[in-house]
Amino acid sequence: MRLRVAGLQHLNLTVGDLDRALEFYREALGFETAFSKGSTVWLSAGGDLLGLSRGEPGSGQGFEHFGFRVDRPERVDAWAEQLRDGGVALEKGPYDRSDGRSVYFRDPDGHLLEIFYLDPSLMRD
Repeated sequence: MRLRVAGLQHLNLTVGDLDRALEFYREALGFETAFSKGSTVWLSAGGDLLGLSRGEPGSGQGFEHFGFRVDRPERVDAWAEQLRDGGVALEKGPYDRSDGRSVYFRDPDGHLLEIFYLDPSLMRD
C-alpha cells in the first residue's frame, strides 16, 4: 500500500522584516501565534501552520519549504523508505528534532519538501 500525506502541515517563508510580516499575517489574515523556534515564528489558522523566518527573501539563503503532515513519527520513516524506493534522493533525515521528526527531499523542479510529524504538545491552546 502506498502512503498518502494527511495534508499540507506548514509552509515556511523567508521574510525580510519579521515584525512587518507578523503584523500583516495577524491583522490582515487573522493568523495567531502558535510558537517560536529559533528565528522562526509559527502562526496558525485552522489546522495549518505558517512559519515566518527572518532572512532575505529570494536569496536562496533562507529555509523556504512546504511541509506535509503525518500523524505519527514512525510514518516519517515509512515515507523515507517509500521515497527512496521510488528513486527520490533524500536531502536530510529522517531524524528526530526538538519539535518532532522529519525528512527532507526535493521535487523535480528543486523545491524543498518535508514530511513532518509535529509534537502536538508544542501547539498553544
